[in-house]
Amino acid sequence: MLESRLLPPDTAVAERRLAGDLGVSRTPLREALRRLEGEGWLARRSDGTLAVRRLDVEEMLEVLQVRRLLEPEAAAAAAGTVPASEIEALRKRVQRLLAGGDPLDPERAALDHALHRAIGAACGNNTLAATIADLRRRTVLFATRRVPERLEPVCAEHLAILDALALGDAAAARAAMTTHVQNSRVALLRRLAGG
Repeated sequence: MLESRLLPPDTAVAERRLAGDLGVSRTPLREALRRLEGEGWLARRSDGTLAVRRLDVEEMLEVLQVRRLLEPEAAAAAAGTVPASEIEALRKRVQRLLAGGDPLDPERAALDHALHRAIGAACGNNTLAATIADLRRRTVLFATRRVPERLEPVCAEHLAILDALALGDAAAARAAMTTHVQNSRVALLRRLAGG
């Protein structure tokens, strides 16, 4: 619910209602909420209630900076190791997304997650993959929508990453991922500046 933004940032978490919605008792839910609070997904307000934490701009930029350091290395390590069938399936998804032309299509986020998850699974370093996955999950806490005008550029960036992975070209995969993460940062800053 947090990752899909069914519970967006700043939403109060009503334990009783949530337990009913999920069909679970309050005891395991309470434990899960404590864990989510410990992981930084939830924060306690001054009145004692829990709410979905909002990542501030500074934290988001820090996360993107760390991603810019780690994700290109993961992509380079994954070059030539992602199964060709998976690359082809991802490529087809990118092409369908482009053909649809809807920047708010939920497939956009799903495809992005699938691509980055495939790279993490193929990079050969579980710690690196888990760290990147955690950083990417944290970006969900930043309350901004996807930038509509980035649909075509993001798809082109994804295709460049997929091409490099398919060719087994570590340098090209590193460069394509660096461009992708850097462009995400630039788009975020433009959006925040109102441009």
